[in-house]
Amino acid sequence: MAKLSVVDKIRIQTLREQGLGAKAIKAAYPEKGWSLNTLKTICRRVDNTGSAVERKAGSGRPKSARTVANIARVEELICSQEDQPATSKSTREIASSTGISQRSVRRIVKTDLALSCFKRMPVQVLTEDTKLKRLTRCKALLRRLTVTKIKRVFFTDEKIFYVNPPVNTQNDRVWSAERKRDIDAQRLLVQRAKFSAHVMVSAGICFTGIGRLHFVAEKAKINAEYYVNSLLPKLIEDCEGLMPNGFVFQQDGAPAHTSHHAQEWLRQNTPDFIKKSEWPPNSPDLNPLDFHIWGAMLHKYQAFVPKPKTAAELRHVLEEIWNDLPQEPIQKAVLTFRKRLQTCIKAEGGHFEHLLS
Repeated sequence: MAKLSVVDKIRIQTLREQGLGAKAIKAAYPEKGWSLNTLKTICRRVDNTGSAVERKAGSGRPKSARTVANIARVEELICSQEDQPATSKSTREIASSTGISQRSVRRIVKTDLALSCFKRMPVQVLTEDTKLKRLTRCKALLRRLTVTKIKRVFFTDEKIFYVNPPVNTQNDRVWSAERKRDIDAQRLLVQRAKFSAHVMVSAGICFTGIGRLHFVAEKAKINAEYYVNSLLPKLIEDCEGLMPNGFVFQQDGAPAHTSHHAQEWLRQNTPDFIKKSEWPPNSPDLNPLDFHIWGAMLHKYQAFVPKPKTAAELRHVLEEIWNDLPQEPIQKAVLTFRKRLQTCIKAEGGHFEHLLS
């Protein structure tokens, strides 16, 4: 017989309160296949406690692992000490050092300590000087880019995509009743070339739409000359097509972007742009392409079937994914730019993504 659900127990409680015994309840619901002994136990519980769900205080097997001492020991190990950051232990390490089973450790953490688990987030290294620049420039951009003007900003970035991107196998498991050596290799092994074919793309997005996906020539080095001659004119064409009445061009602090050649070209060929002295350094957390678009594309690429095998096939797949990106999430990402500026300011130019709700 399957374990009784809470709904079943409440139904049995109602019937018991109406005066029915275990045999009568079993006869009333033959399709449930309830055990007579189980029904008798629940009826006695209702008689003694008034509830079929709540147990009588002190009933059940005494706790052997989740004792006060063990709970205190786990609490000491699971969280970092105030004067020793990043000294927390994993549930596996705690189980190994205390002799408590990992399952009991997890129960203590979730049930007794009511702790939540969060993944660590990779972030840029920020020096004190970088934080100060981020703080100062975020304040200036927040004053300059109003909600209305944000909708005219064209955010740009470059990104490398691999035919065989790195795979996180932590949650990619194969379940089998067989031994590991007996499992088909195609199910168990993930092949990845040591030097995977890849392409680099350059693109831009704004509140009103997305530009084209521009592919950097194979083996080309994105220096100031290549950026100005081969990429910037195409990106500006996208801007003019999406926002013919004017736009603000954005780019990050890559050397090719901040070169005198690129800055002068933008000064002569755009109605407005964010200068190298205005964009916060080390700030992928402020660019919608970095914190939303590239991740969304990679997620779709990982689910794409069949996978491309060459760089040419990869370009075709990326264009297909790019053109199918929904506009509503892009608009939301653009509009959160001001919120991210505000949060960065609250963090005094430091890391802030963990503060976003």
